[in-house]
Amino acid sequence: MTGAGNAAVRAQVRVERIGAACRITIDRAEAHNTMSDAVMQELIAALRAAEAMDGVRAVVLTGAGDKTFCAGGQLKPTADGSPFALEPGRFDNPIAELFRALDKCNLPVIARVNGSAFGGGLGLICACDFAVACDDAMFGTTEAKVGVFPMMILPLLMRVIPRRRLLEMCFFAHRFGAAEAERFDIVNRVVPRERLDAAVDEMVATLAANSPVALRIGRRAIGAITDLPYQDALNLAQAILPVLSQSEDTREGMKAFAERRAPVWPGR
Repeated sequence: MTGAGNAAVRAQVRVERIGAACRITIDRAEAHNTMSDAVMQELIAALRAAEAMDGVRAVVLTGAGDKTFCAGGQLKPTADGSPFALEPGRFDNPIAELFRALDKCNLPVIARVNGSAFGGGLGLICACDFAVACDDAMFGTTEAKVGVFPMMILPLLMRVIPRRRLLEMCFFAHRFGAAEAERFDIVNRVVPRERLDAAVDEMVATLAANSPVALRIGRRAIGAITDLPYQDALNLAQAILPVLSQSEDTREGMKAFAERRAPVWPGR
C-alpha cells in the first residue's frame, strides 16, 4: 500500500482519496493486475485504511491501466504441480481472507471495471456491492480449460448470478462481453470507456447523499440475512431496526424530512 512497508519493495496497491471516495487500485498492469498473496494482504490493509479516512463514503476498487481490471490469482504451481497448496498449518486461503474483509467493510464498495476480469477478478467484482464496467471489458471463468474449477469464488458468484447462467459460465468456460455481464447481473452499468469515471463519480455522489449509518448497518444486515431461513431473517431484521433508529443519523433524517430540507448527516 502506498506509503507503508519497506521502501525498497514497490507497493502493489495504491490508495488515493478522491472526493468522498477512497480509490484502491491494484497496481500491476504489467501482470494484468493479478492477485498474489502479497497483493491480497495489501488490499485488506487498504480497506482498513479507507474505513479510517474521515469523510470517505465509499470505496472504489479498480485495476491499473486500461486493459485489465484483474485477471485473477497469480498461479505458480508448487513442486507437486498444484497452484493451490497451502502452507502446513494455514487453513485460510488468501482470497477467502480478502473476501471476508470486503464483506466486513463498513463502506459501500464499487468495482470500477476498467478492463477484463477473469477467474478471481470476476469474483472480486461480485464481492463488491456495485460495479460499473467499460463497454469493451471481457469476462469469464475459464478455469475448467486448465483442469480446475472456480471454487473459491463460487460463494460470491452464487449470490449474484442466476443458477443456469452460472452453470453456463463455469462449465462452458467461455469469455463474454460487458453487455452479457450486465444481463447476468455481474455489473450494474455498462458505459463507454470515456464515461467510466463520470459514472463511478455519480454513483459515489448518490451514496454520499444518504445516511452513512443506514448504509453501514444495512450493508451488514443484507450480508447476514441473505443465507438465513425466512423466520430467522425476520427475527434478525426486527432486532436491528430499533438499534438503527436510535442513531443520530435517524434523528437528523427525520428532522430534515419534517423541515423539508436536505439532511446533514452526523455519521453516528
